[in-house]
Amino acid sequence: MRTRGRRQAAWILPLCLAACSHGPQFVVERTASVDASAVPLLTLRDERAGIEAAVAPSKGGELSGLAVRRNGEWIETLYRGRDYSPVDGFKGKGPFLWPATGRNFPPDLEARRRAGERFDDGFWEYDGARFPMPIHGFAQNAAWSVAEGPAADPGGARVLLRFDDDERTRQWYPFGFRAAVEYVLSGGKLEMRYAIAADEANRAPMFFSIGNHIAFKAPLIAGGDPAKMTLATPSSVELLKTDYGIPTGETQPRSYAGGVALGELPPLKPISLAGYPPGEDPWIEYRDPAGLTVRMTHHASQVPDDPVVLFNLWGDPRAGFYSPEPWVGLQNSLVSRKGLIYLRPGKTFHWTIAISFSG
Repeated sequence: MRTRGRRQAAWILPLCLAACSHGPQFVVERTASVDASAVPLLTLRDERAGIEAAVAPSKGGELSGLAVRRNGEWIETLYRGRDYSPVDGFKGKGPFLWPATGRNFPPDLEARRRAGERFDDGFWEYDGARFPMPIHGFAQNAAWSVAEGPAADPGGARVLLRFDDDERTRQWYPFGFRAAVEYVLSGGKLEMRYAIAADEANRAPMFFSIGNHIAFKAPLIAGGDPAKMTLATPSSVELLKTDYGIPTGETQPRSYAGGVALGELPPLKPISLAGYPPGEDPWIEYRDPAGLTVRMTHHASQVPDDPVVLFNLWGDPRAGFYSPEPWVGLQNSLVSRKGLIYLRPGKTFHWTIAISFSG
Protein backbone atom coordinates (compact mmCIF):
# COMPACT_ATOMS: atom_id res chain seq x y z
CA MET A 1 0.00 0.00 0.00
CA ARG A 2 2.81 2.40 0.63
CA THR A 3 4.03 1.79 -2.91
CA ARG A 4 0.53 2.56 -4.19
CA GLY A 5 0.37 5.83 -2.26
CA ARG A 6 3.76 6.99 -3.54
CA ARG A 7 2.90 6.10 -7.14
CA GLN A 8 -0.43 7.96 -7.12
CA ALA A 9 0.50 11.02 -5.10
CA ALA A 10 0.30 14.26 -7.07
CA TRP A 11 1.51 16.35 -4.17
CA ILE A 12 2.25 15.92 -0.49
CA LEU A 13 1.77 18.53 2.18
CA PRO A 14 3.56 17.31 5.33
CA LEU A 15 3.76 18.88 8.73
CA CYS A 16 6.64 17.84 10.95
CA LEU A 17 5.88 18.15 14.64
CA ALA A 18 8.55 19.31 17.05
CA ALA A 19 8.58 15.88 18.67
CA CYS A 20 8.96 14.11 15.32
CA SER A 21 12.62 13.80 14.37
CA HIS A 22 12.30 11.07 11.73
CA GLY A 23 9.79 12.71 9.38
CA PRO A 24 6.33 14.22 9.52
CA GLN A 25 3.63 12.70 11.71
CA PHE A 26 0.63 13.99 9.78
CA VAL A 27 0.54 13.90 5.97
CA VAL A 28 -2.17 14.71 3.43
CA GLU A 29 -2.01 13.58 -0.19
CA ARG A 30 -3.98 13.80 -3.41
CA THR A 31 -4.15 10.21 -4.66
CA ALA A 32 -6.49 8.10 -6.81
CA SER A 33 -8.48 4.89 -6.58
CA VAL A 34 -6.67 1.63 -7.21
CA ASP A 35 -8.78 0.71 -10.27
CA ALA A 36 -8.52 2.02 -13.82
CA SER A 37 -11.10 4.77 -13.25
CA ALA A 38 -8.57 6.68 -11.10
CA VAL A 39 -11.27 8.38 -8.99
CA PRO A 40 -9.62 11.34 -7.22
CA LEU A 41 -9.07 10.73 -3.51
CA LEU A 42 -7.84 12.82 -0.60
CA THR A 43 -5.72 10.78 1.79
CA LEU A 44 -5.01 11.64 5.42
CA ARG A 45 -2.28 9.76 7.28
CA ASP A 46 -0.97 9.64 10.83
CA GLU A 47 2.47 8.09 10.53
CA ARG A 48 2.97 7.79 14.27
CA ALA A 49 -0.35 6.06 15.00
CA GLY A 50 -0.28 4.09 11.74
CA ILE A 51 -3.72 5.04 10.42
CA GLU A 52 -4.62 6.24 6.93
CA ALA A 53 -8.05 7.38 5.63
CA ALA A 54 -8.99 8.08 2.01
CA VAL A 55 -11.97 10.26 1.06
CA ALA A 56 -13.76 10.52 -2.31
CA PRO A 57 -15.45 13.94 -2.74
CA SER A 58 -16.93 13.04 -6.14
CA LYS A 59 -18.45 9.82 -4.77
CA GLY A 60 -20.83 11.25 -2.19
CA GLY A 61 -17.95 12.50 -0.06
CA GLU A 62 -17.64 8.95 1.23
CA LEU A 63 -14.94 7.27 3.24
CA SER A 64 -13.22 5.36 0.44
CA GLY A 65 -10.48 3.59 2.38
CA LEU A 66 -9.30 3.06 5.94
CA ALA A 67 -5.95 1.37 6.51
CA VAL A 68 -3.97 0.50 9.60
CA ARG A 69 -0.28 -0.35 9.90
CA ARG A 70 0.31 -3.70 11.59
CA ASN A 71 3.70 -5.38 11.98
CA GLY A 72 5.17 -2.86 9.57
CA GLU A 73 2.64 -3.45 6.79
CA TRP A 74 -0.48 -1.48 5.82
CA ILE A 75 -3.80 -3.35 5.92
CA GLU A 76 -6.86 -1.95 4.12
CA THR A 77 -9.84 -2.66 6.40
CA LEU A 78 -12.74 -1.52 4.19
CA TYR A 79 -14.46 -3.89 1.80
CA ARG A 80 -13.56 -2.83 -1.74
CA GLY A 81 -11.58 0.00 -0.22
CA ARG A 82 -10.42 2.57 -2.83
CA ASP A 83 -11.82 0.36 -5.60
CA TYR A 84 -14.43 1.78 -7.98
CA SER A 85 -14.27 -0.88 -10.67
CA PRO A 86 -17.74 -2.01 -11.85
CA VAL A 87 -19.40 -4.64 -9.68
CA ASP A 88 -22.85 -6.15 -9.38
CA GLY A 89 -24.43 -5.62 -6.00
CA PHE A 90 -22.95 -3.97 -2.94
CA LYS A 91 -20.10 -1.58 -3.68
CA GLY A 92 -18.66 -1.47 -0.15
CA LYS A 93 -16.61 1.35 1.40
CA GLY A 94 -18.37 3.90 3.66
CA PRO A 95 -21.28 5.68 1.91
CA PHE A 96 -23.20 8.42 3.75
CA LEU A 97 -26.93 7.75 4.16
CA TRP A 98 -29.14 10.85 4.09
CA PRO A 99 -31.92 12.02 4.29
CA ALA A 100 -33.16 8.43 4.49
CA THR A 101 -31.88 5.18 5.97
CA GLY A 102 -33.31 2.20 4.14
CA ARG A 103 -36.25 2.43 1.76
CA ASN A 104 -39.50 4.37 1.95
CA PHE A 105 -42.73 2.72 0.79
CA PRO A 106 -46.38 3.71 0.28
CA PRO A 107 -48.86 2.72 3.00
CA ASP A 108 -50.65 0.37 0.53
CA LEU A 109 -47.39 -1.38 -0.39
CA GLU A 110 -48.64 -4.96 0.03
CA ALA A 111 -51.67 -4.44 -2.20
CA ARG A 112 -49.54 -2.79 -4.85
CA ARG A 113 -46.97 -5.59 -4.69
CA ARG A 114 -49.73 -8.14 -5.21
CA ALA A 115 -50.79 -6.14 -8.24
CA GLY A 116 -47.31 -6.63 -9.69
CA GLU A 117 -45.63 -3.29 -8.91
CA ARG A 118 -41.92 -3.26 -8.03
CA PHE A 119 -40.42 -0.95 -5.44
CA ASP A 120 -36.66 -1.03 -5.77
CA ASP A 121 -36.48 2.51 -4.46
CA GLY A 122 -39.49 4.33 -3.07
CA PHE A 123 -41.29 7.59 -2.50
CA TRP A 124 -42.80 9.72 0.23
CA GLU A 125 -45.31 12.54 0.52
CA TYR A 126 -45.07 16.03 1.96
CA ASP A 127 -47.41 19.00 1.87
CA GLY A 128 -49.65 17.34 -0.71
CA ALA A 129 -46.84 16.43 -3.12
CA ARG A 130 -45.18 13.07 -3.83
CA PHE A 131 -41.38 12.78 -4.00
CA PRO A 132 -39.21 9.82 -5.10
CA MET A 133 -36.50 8.77 -2.66
CA PRO A 134 -33.63 6.42 -3.53
CA ILE A 135 -32.75 3.73 -1.01
CA HIS A 136 -30.60 5.34 1.71
CA GLY A 137 -31.22 8.80 0.27
CA PHE A 138 -29.48 10.79 -2.44
CA ALA A 139 -26.44 12.29 -0.69
CA GLN A 140 -24.31 9.21 -1.42
CA ASN A 141 -24.75 9.75 -5.17
CA ALA A 142 -23.88 13.46 -5.23
CA ALA A 143 -20.56 15.14 -5.93
CA TRP A 144 -19.40 16.98 -2.82
CA SER A 145 -17.05 19.97 -2.93
CA VAL A 146 -13.95 20.59 -0.86
CA ALA A 147 -14.76 23.49 1.48
CA GLU A 148 -11.49 23.57 3.45
CA GLY A 149 -8.17 21.76 3.20
CA PRO A 150 -6.92 19.16 3.01
CA ALA A 151 -4.38 20.28 5.58
CA ALA A 152 -2.18 19.07 8.42
CA ASP A 153 -1.33 20.93 11.62
CA PRO A 154 -0.22 20.00 15.14
CA GLY A 155 -3.76 18.73 15.85
CA GLY A 156 -3.85 16.25 12.98
CA ALA A 157 -4.81 15.89 9.32
CA ARG A 158 -8.22 17.04 8.10
CA VAL A 159 -10.45 17.95 5.19
CA LEU A 160 -13.91 19.54 5.11
CA LEU A 161 -16.42 18.61 2.38
CA ARG A 162 -19.77 20.24 1.57
CA PHE A 163 -22.99 19.47 -0.30
CA ASP A 164 -25.76 22.07 -0.77
CA ASP A 165 -29.32 21.78 -2.00
CA ASP A 166 -30.10 22.76 -5.60
CA GLU A 167 -32.84 22.28 -8.18
CA ARG A 168 -31.98 18.60 -8.56
CA THR A 169 -32.18 17.79 -4.84
CA ARG A 170 -35.59 19.50 -4.66
CA GLN A 171 -37.05 16.73 -6.84
CA TRP A 172 -36.43 14.36 -3.91
CA TYR A 173 -36.43 16.64 -0.89
CA PRO A 174 -38.26 20.02 -0.75
CA PHE A 175 -36.00 21.68 1.80
CA GLY A 176 -33.03 24.00 1.71
CA PHE A 177 -29.98 22.52 3.43
CA ARG A 178 -26.24 22.40 3.70
CA ALA A 179 -24.59 19.07 4.50
CA ALA A 180 -20.94 18.99 5.55
CA VAL A 181 -18.51 16.41 6.84
CA GLU A 182 -15.08 17.05 8.30
CA TYR A 183 -12.71 14.09 8.32
CA VAL A 184 -10.17 14.46 11.13
CA LEU A 185 -7.31 12.03 11.74
CA SER A 186 -5.74 12.66 15.14
CA GLY A 187 -4.99 10.99 18.44
CA GLY A 188 -4.89 7.52 16.91
CA LYS A 189 -8.45 7.65 15.55
CA LEU A 190 -10.54 8.87 12.64
CA GLU A 191 -13.51 11.13 13.27
CA MET A 192 -16.20 11.86 10.68
CA ARG A 193 -17.92 15.02 11.89
CA TYR A 194 -21.20 15.56 10.05
CA ALA A 195 -23.19 18.80 10.21
CA ILE A 196 -26.63 19.19 8.65
CA ALA A 197 -27.90 22.77 8.51
CA ALA A 198 -31.50 23.72 7.70
CA ASP A 199 -31.87 26.81 5.54
CA GLU A 200 -33.39 29.81 7.28
CA ALA A 201 -35.81 30.15 4.36
CA ASN A 202 -37.45 26.77 5.06
CA ARG A 203 -41.11 27.31 5.96
CA ALA A 204 -41.22 24.41 8.42
CA PRO A 205 -38.82 22.07 10.23
CA MET A 206 -37.07 19.68 7.86
CA PHE A 207 -36.76 16.07 8.91
CA PHE A 208 -34.49 13.16 8.08
CA SER A 209 -32.77 9.97 9.15
CA ILE A 210 -28.99 9.65 8.94
CA GLY A 211 -26.44 6.84 8.80
CA ASN A 212 -23.26 5.43 7.31
CA HIS A 213 -23.13 2.10 5.47
CA ILE A 214 -19.49 1.43 6.39
CA ALA A 215 -18.39 -2.05 5.34
CA PHE A 216 -15.36 -3.85 6.74
CA LYS A 217 -13.52 -6.78 5.27
CA ALA A 218 -14.15 -10.21 6.72
CA PRO A 219 -11.64 -11.22 7.82
CA LEU A 220 -9.59 -8.10 8.44
CA ILE A 221 -6.33 -10.04 8.29
CA ALA A 222 -5.92 -12.23 5.22
CA GLY A 223 -6.00 -15.97 5.75
CA GLY A 224 -8.42 -16.08 8.66
CA ASP A 225 -11.87 -17.62 8.88
CA PRO A 226 -14.49 -14.87 8.29
CA ALA A 227 -17.12 -16.83 10.21
CA LYS A 228 -14.95 -16.60 13.33
CA MET A 229 -14.85 -12.83 13.25
CA THR A 230 -16.91 -11.43 16.12
CA LEU A 231 -18.70 -8.22 16.97
CA ALA A 232 -19.87 -6.86 20.30
CA THR A 233 -22.32 -4.05 21.05
CA PRO A 234 -24.41 -3.32 24.18
CA SER A 235 -27.84 -3.20 22.54
CA SER A 236 -30.85 -4.61 24.39
CA VAL A 237 -33.53 -4.91 21.69
CA GLU A 238 -33.96 -5.59 17.98
CA LEU A 239 -36.59 -3.68 16.01
CA LEU A 240 -38.47 -6.24 13.91
CA LYS A 241 -39.32 -5.71 10.25
CA THR A 242 -41.36 -7.27 7.48
CA ASP A 243 -39.59 -9.30 4.81
CA TYR A 244 -39.61 -6.09 2.77
CA GLY A 245 -37.74 -4.18 5.45
CA ILE A 246 -40.54 -2.11 6.98
CA PRO A 247 -40.54 -1.85 10.80
CA THR A 248 -43.57 -3.59 12.30
CA GLY A 249 -43.48 -1.74 15.63
CA GLU A 250 -42.58 -4.98 17.42
CA THR A 251 -39.32 -5.67 19.23
CA GLN A 252 -37.52 -8.64 20.70
CA PRO A 253 -34.64 -8.87 23.18
CA ARG A 254 -31.28 -8.74 21.41
CA SER A 255 -27.97 -8.11 23.12
CA TYR A 256 -24.52 -8.71 21.70
CA ALA A 257 -22.71 -7.19 24.67
CA GLY A 258 -20.85 -10.46 25.17
CA GLY A 259 -19.97 -10.78 21.50
CA VAL A 260 -21.29 -12.92 18.66
CA ALA A 261 -19.51 -14.73 15.83
CA LEU A 262 -20.33 -13.46 12.35
CA GLY A 263 -20.99 -17.04 11.31
CA GLU A 264 -23.96 -17.09 13.70
CA LEU A 265 -25.62 -14.06 12.08
CA PRO A 266 -28.00 -14.53 9.13
CA PRO A 267 -26.30 -13.49 5.86
CA LEU A 268 -27.71 -10.40 4.13
CA LYS A 269 -30.53 -10.03 6.65
CA PRO A 270 -30.47 -6.66 8.48
CA ILE A 271 -30.55 -6.68 12.28
CA SER A 272 -31.72 -3.29 13.55
CA LEU A 273 -30.47 -2.63 17.08
CA ALA A 274 -31.73 -0.21 19.72
CA GLY A 275 -32.04 0.01 23.51
CA TYR A 276 -28.51 1.24 24.24
CA PRO A 277 -27.54 2.31 27.79
CA PRO A 278 -28.67 5.88 28.47
CA GLY A 279 -25.95 8.48 28.87
CA GLU A 280 -23.44 6.49 26.79
CA ASP A 281 -22.51 6.81 23.13
CA PRO A 282 -23.50 3.68 21.20
CA TRP A 283 -20.46 1.60 20.28
CA ILE A 284 -19.52 -1.56 18.47
CA GLU A 285 -16.33 -3.61 18.30
CA TYR A 286 -15.49 -5.64 15.23
CA ARG A 287 -12.88 -8.23 16.13
CA ASP A 288 -10.56 -10.42 14.11
CA PRO A 289 -9.23 -13.29 16.28
CA ALA A 290 -5.89 -12.91 14.50
CA GLY A 291 -5.36 -9.82 16.64
CA LEU A 292 -7.00 -6.71 15.16
CA THR A 293 -10.08 -4.92 16.53
CA VAL A 294 -12.02 -1.97 15.14
CA ARG A 295 -13.97 0.11 17.66
CA MET A 296 -16.62 2.51 16.39
CA THR A 297 -18.73 4.94 18.42
CA HIS A 298 -21.13 7.65 17.38
CA HIS A 299 -22.68 10.69 19.04
CA ALA A 300 -25.63 12.82 17.87
CA SER A 301 -26.66 16.26 19.08
CA GLN A 302 -30.27 15.08 18.85
CA VAL A 303 -31.72 11.56 19.01
CA PRO A 304 -35.35 10.85 18.07
CA ASP A 305 -37.73 9.12 20.45
CA ASP A 306 -38.03 5.36 20.06
CA PRO A 307 -38.25 3.56 17.74
CA VAL A 308 -34.83 4.53 16.41
CA VAL A 309 -32.04 2.31 15.05
CA LEU A 310 -28.57 3.09 16.42
CA PHE A 311 -26.69 0.25 14.70
CA ASN A 312 -27.94 -1.70 11.69
CA LEU A 313 -26.03 -4.94 11.12
CA TRP A 314 -25.91 -6.36 7.60
CA GLY A 315 -23.50 -8.36 5.52
CA ASP A 316 -22.21 -11.75 4.51
CA PRO A 317 -18.80 -12.80 5.90
CA ARG A 318 -18.66 -15.62 3.37
CA ALA A 319 -18.75 -12.96 0.65
CA GLY A 320 -15.93 -11.11 2.41
CA PHE A 321 -17.68 -8.22 4.18
CA TYR A 322 -19.80 -7.11 7.11
CA SER A 323 -21.40 -3.71 7.78
CA PRO A 324 -21.99 -2.62 11.40
CA GLU A 325 -23.77 0.55 10.20
CA PRO A 326 -24.12 3.44 12.67
CA TRP A 327 -27.56 5.02 12.27
CA VAL A 328 -29.75 7.62 13.87
CA GLY A 329 -32.94 6.76 12.07
CA LEU A 330 -35.35 4.11 10.90
CA GLN A 331 -36.37 2.31 7.74
CA ASN A 332 -39.44 3.87 6.06
CA SER A 333 -39.04 6.90 8.31
CA LEU A 334 -40.10 9.58 5.81
CA VAL A 335 -43.41 7.74 5.31
CA SER A 336 -44.08 6.66 8.91
CA ARG A 337 -42.75 9.95 10.37
CA LYS A 338 -40.96 7.88 13.02
CA GLY A 339 -37.24 7.73 13.80
CA LEU A 340 -36.77 11.24 12.39
CA ILE A 341 -34.61 14.18 13.41
CA TYR A 342 -36.57 17.44 13.12
CA LEU A 343 -34.54 20.57 12.43
CA ARG A 344 -36.03 24.04 12.62
CA PRO A 345 -35.06 26.66 10.01
CA GLY A 346 -31.60 28.06 10.69
CA LYS A 347 -30.60 25.25 13.06
CA THR A 348 -27.79 22.68 12.70
CA PHE A 349 -27.63 19.00 13.64
CA HIS A 350 -24.24 17.45 14.49
CA TRP A 351 -23.27 13.80 14.31
CA THR A 352 -19.78 12.34 14.87
CA ILE A 353 -18.53 8.84 14.13
CA ALA A 354 -15.20 7.88 15.74
CA ILE A 355 -13.16 4.84 14.62
CA SER A 356 -10.04 3.47 16.30
CA PHE A 357 -7.98 0.28 16.18
CA SER A 358 -6.32 -1.97 18.73
CA GLY A 359 -4.11 -5.02 18.45
